[in-house]
Amino acid sequence: MSPLLQTHPSCAERAFPLAFIGALALAGPVPLAGCGGVTCPEPLSNVDGVCLKLEQFAEAELCDGTDNDGDTDVDEDWPELGEPCGEGAGECVQGEWVCAGDGDGVVCDGGVSPVAEICDGKDNDCDGFIDEGVLSTKVEVFDGHATVTAVDDGYLVARIAEDELRVLTYDRFGEATGNVVATNNPVPDLVFMTSDRSGGRVLVSLGGLTFHAFDVHVDSDLVPLILSTQRLHSRWDQATQQEGIPAFGAYAPPLHPRITASPPRFVGYPDIGTFALAAFGGDNLAGLAEDPTVVGAIPPISVFDAAGPFLVWEQGGNTRAGRLLDNGNLELDIDVAPGSAPSVARRAGGIGVASIHLGSLRLSELGALSVQCWDGGFCDDEVASGELEGPTALAYDEAMDTWFVAAGTRLVVVGRFEGSAIVEQSLDLTSLPDPVRRIDVAVSGDTAAVVQVSRDAGSALTFLGCF
Repeated sequence: MSPLLQTHPSCAERAFPLAFIGALALAGPVPLAGCGGVTCPEPLSNVDGVCLKLEQFAEAELCDGTDNDGDTDVDEDWPELGEPCGEGAGECVQGEWVCAGDGDGVVCDGGVSPVAEICDGKDNDCDGFIDEGVLSTKVEVFDGHATVTAVDDGYLVARIAEDELRVLTYDRFGEATGNVVATNNPVPDLVFMTSDRSGGRVLVSLGGLTFHAFDVHVDSDLVPLILSTQRLHSRWDQATQQEGIPAFGAYAPPLHPRITASPPRFVGYPDIGTFALAAFGGDNLAGLAEDPTVVGAIPPISVFDAAGPFLVWEQGGNTRAGRLLDNGNLELDIDVAPGSAPSVARRAGGIGVASIHLGSLRLSELGALSVQCWDGGFCDDEVASGELEGPTALAYDEAMDTWFVAAGTRLVVVGRFEGSAIVEQSLDLTSLPDPVRRIDVAVSGDTAAVVQVSRDAGSALTFLGCF
């Protein structure tokens, strides 16, 4: 008869052979106290009055809040329980690791995971970018010059049609509002148009042999109203050296003047060798009729651009930048980077400067106080390569921290990743019959608008967004 471990008589039918408990030397008899009263020496445990090694009969641990394997630890195979799971960026929401219903593992409870990006103004794939690669376009092509400016919740487009200057508005989805105001075009020999805005005020300028500015107000319903018109001082005229001999095309784009709304200024070349500005009051255009102020630091016939008080221009194979004062002096006049065809746009705390170098489109972010590369920003970062040429244009979307950079017929959407520029989308714009000689870019809400003007004055208006 096999030896049995002593048990209480009432538990005799449940006695276990010693073979079940392995080789163990017991020092003396095991006290009995009924089925639950056996005191077992380590490493044995009391199982219905019998001293056994529990690992022989233990269950597998489940994720269920219970100590299934009898080792006094609960759910020890899943140390992540109770910790956050998933991502907390974009449309994603962090959840918490909890036990799965079948106890076989853990699941992320309450979390929203990334999905494929769709065009809806949201960061669906939770990578920090909004609508990257999925923006769509709307295009309108028409005869004559045009310019575009962003206003609250939409855009103002000024264009020449049938000897009229027409000012019309579009909503931020690229749909014409039907709100239009028109006046006679005072410059029949038109060469360029340009515009800029500050709040609900939009300044539009156009010129050829003479130059005019228009003060336009846009209300909250996107209704435009032309408040006043001013012809500029005759020194801005495209004068002739002798009767019938033009002044060497000083205003041939992209050398045409710019108008800025904050501060209110008109800047450009009154003649082939002189750069100048005309500052005027914030509430009227009368200052434009006064003699312009010469800016001595800008070389003759240099491609340039202006945004607010900042000026960028070509000089000696480089793009330079500075802050222009009303007295004609330049502060913080520095080289930004090698390159040509510069453009500038304002952002919070500074400006961005785009240019072309060796066929590549480059982008730098400069601080307002130093006009040097912003610490942690882009510094001559390449944002598009290839044989790019032509004028450039630039706009910034503060809410999305995104730049819209244009060169000729290419528009590039540029975001930020770990301090470096990353191209979110690049697309070819509408090809006009002739080369592009001027380009505008503006941003309103989560869309962008581009105007290209060809050498024969045909224009293309492109909206980029979720349509």
